Amino acid sequence: MSQSRRRVPDEAAFRKLFEAEDAVGLAVLDTEGRIRFANAALGRLCGDGPGPQHGRAAACLFAADTAEGVAEAIRAALAGPPAPPVVLARLADPSLPEDSQVEVTCRPLRGEPGALLRVADVTARRRMQAQMEEGARLQSVGRLAGGVAHDFNNLLAAISGAAESALARHPDAATVEDLRQILDSAARGARLVKQLLAFASRQALAPRVVPLSGVVEAMLPLLRRLLGGRHVPEYAPPPAPGPLVRVDASQLDQVLLNLVVNARDAMPAGGRIRIAVETRHLDDDLVAPGAVVPAGDWVVLSVADAGRGITPTDLPRIFEPFFTTRRDTGGTGLGLPTVLGILRQSGGHVTVATRLGEGTTFHLWFPEVGATAEAAPAPPSVAARSSGPRRVLLVEDEAPLRRLAAHALKAAGHEVQEAEDAETALEAVEGGFAPDVLVTDITMPGEMDGFTLAEMLRERLPAMSVVLASGYAERAVGEGVAERGFAFLEKPFRMAALLGAVAGSSS
Repeated sequence: MSQSRRRVPDEAAFRKLFEAEDAVGLAVLDTEGRIRFANAALGRLCGDGPGPQHGRAAACLFAADTAEGVAEAIRAALAGPPAPPVVLARLADPSLPEDSQVEVTCRPLRGEPGALLRVADVTARRRMQAQMEEGARLQSVGRLAGGVAHDFNNLLAAISGAAESALARHPDAATVEDLRQILDSAARGARLVKQLLAFASRQALAPRVVPLSGVVEAMLPLLRRLLGGRHVPEYAPPPAPGPLVRVDASQLDQVLLNLVVNARDAMPAGGRIRIAVETRHLDDDLVAPGAVVPAGDWVVLSVADAGRGITPTDLPRIFEPFFTTRRDTGGTGLGLPTVLGILRQSGGHVTVATRLGEGTTFHLWFPEVGATAEAAPAPPSVAARSSGPRRVLLVEDEAPLRRLAAHALKAAGHEVQEAEDAETALEAVEGGFAPDVLVTDITMPGEMDGFTLAEMLRERLPAMSVVLASGYAERAVGEGVAERGFAFLEKPFRMAALLGAVAGSSS
């Protein structure tokens, strides 16, 4: 009787104390590792698996592959201090996702035999940590890709310029054919580099405020022609008027095209590709495969297929450049990295939901823009000017490209002062050269980039035109170029485009 009287108040005190803990599962274990009492939170955590009934061995609450680790921690706690380390485990609920995890700690009770078991769900925390680590890794790869793209674009520009210069000398027909092949190959290389720049979020964009649903609807006829009869796009628009986003519409077309082509390839026998636009408000950060989406108001574009899904092994790698599961059918592994880069540069995110044998849905998250927001300025264009000779300050650190560009400009009648970096360019101006046009690479060696050089010279020469050229520049976004009234020339460029930019005419 004395033992029974002692347990009743102990149980009442336990329940009052433990039921106050709503987020963490708690249980008191006897000397055999069986459950004496448990709080409601532990029952909720167990879900559809074995529950924390009185007398049940606590290790039975956990999946078979982790139960022994928990049992060992319980045995160590019952043996006395020091307390064993934290154990990562999975509960035995079959409905839980594969990446679900709990932290289990067990320590001896004070003043009586037994142990206290503590179970905390850490799935969301570990997902967020994994996504942040993956995001940091992809950003590092992006910086590397951007740097490689910059140097590669300089080489392509020099190759293209040399081929154009040789063509201008009117060689024989066989040489002309070889030179045109060189130009075509350089153009294909430039397209590849452009995809790398998209992944690195280093493109020159011209964002403006647009209704997302309008951009999607304008693409539907093209998508239907692309997909043919076996694959049918189904579009679910948002209620009118549709939400606004700030994005480069041409880049958004590329994003949608990439995702729809992937959805088509995931269903070789045909099927329906569901496209939808909706608004979503997040009270808390959303942790999902692909990204951690911050709380706030978002416009979500989703593209869903009913294909084979993405394997757990491939899922963490789908945004890596050049990773593809379709190498034998022409996959380059740059489609999804391009999507990710464009979304990041537009202030958005990409998340993925997939189940093997059931399909995959990509969610593109764009920050919602209020109806009163001003549209971004259009991409800059150089005002029409006289096509007569002009004084050109040409700043380019790649010597072969600088020589070719200078030759083309001089052949067109312009006076050219060459400089290998910003400091040399400033010395030329201080020495008396007053350019009508500054043509400068953005990323250069030394302490000053092309933007800074252009701004400094504009203060001295307000009437000077500026043409910025780059294959990679972190600051070379459409807004920055337009706000300063600068023109932008994307590398690798043809010499005709350079001459057109200097003359101030469209090319």
